[in-house]
Amino acid sequence: MKTINLLCLGTLLLQTMVYSQHSGNANAETSVKNLNGNYNYQNQYHNNQFNTIQTTSSNENEMYITIKGIYNEKATSQRAVFSVLQIGKTAEEATNIMDTRLENVIKAIQHFNPEIEVIIDMISFVPTYEYEVQKKIFNPKTYNEKPAGFELKKNLIIKFKKTNDLNSIMNICSKQEIYDLAKVDYITENIDQIRDVLQQKALEEYKQMLANYSLIMNTDLLKKEKTLTEGYNTIYPMESYKSYTAFSQASINFEPNSNVNNIRKNNTQFYDGALSKTHTFVVNAEITEPTIQVFYEMIIRIKLKEDLLPKNTIIKNNKYYIITTNGDIKPLNI
Repeated sequence: MKTINLLCLGTLLLQTMVYSQHSGNANAETSVKNLNGNYNYQNQYHNNQFNTIQTTSSNENEMYITIKGIYNEKATSQRAVFSVLQIGKTAEEATNIMDTRLENVIKAIQHFNPEIEVIIDMISFVPTYEYEVQKKIFNPKTYNEKPAGFELKKNLIIKFKKTNDLNSIMNICSKQEIYDLAKVDYITENIDQIRDVLQQKALEEYKQMLANYSLIMNTDLLKKEKTLTEGYNTIYPMESYKSYTAFSQASINFEPNSNVNNIRKNNTQFYDGALSKTHTFVVNAEITEPTIQVFYEMIIRIKLKEDLLPKNTIIKNNKYYIITTNGDIKPLNI
């Protein structure tokens, strides 16, 4: 009997640990409250309830259908920007050392992969100054500014296609003491095709929804007057990263006169792309790596109630007039 109880307890602890690991450290604080076990023993159990997302609304006069889609696109190429700084006592020294470092990087990258494109972007080249102390008897110290050297800044822009190439590029740059990776841009050449796919997919969804609603409402919505609003937006991976600090801190009552030294906690980031929960469809939902996300939204307004007056009717001074096919204006008796 004891063996069975210990086995059940071990299984429960294992399930709890696995649940926490699948959630991730970013959700550690909130997930602790939702774990099974003693928490539900001390608190009355209740099931989570979530509101549904409205995609269609209507009244007796009109009906609105909203269709949203996401297209996850792998970057066709990426562009890494490294910031390079060089200081020298003379302008010639700073320039020569900088050129040597960059030339070594370019040669190593071309040897690694000739298809990688490297561009050097000039940022600034300015003199630096320091202060010289001048001492005089019976006078206060005087600080005179004088040239101390030159500071040269350039950006190293590297365009590559394979994501894993960035690791090799960073290793090459680090050998020339280039460590400052300023940013990585994601590029796609298929933006026009992506929009066409999104629009076509939304049209298929619309036709299916219109057929279903026509059956439910017992009316042919296809023949009703409609107005359309649509829009696009693009989110790049660098816009979808979130930062967090993962650590567990002991809860201790310190003595009043004691000194507490806290160590620096590691700050990190993770990719948090948009979820599909608020969208009608997702294209390429199974992609694992950070992607360019293109969003599409289409809103269709369907006029359910027909106008009582003809479309060629005008209103003037609270009186109704109709325009004939010959262009004549005649009063309309209502």
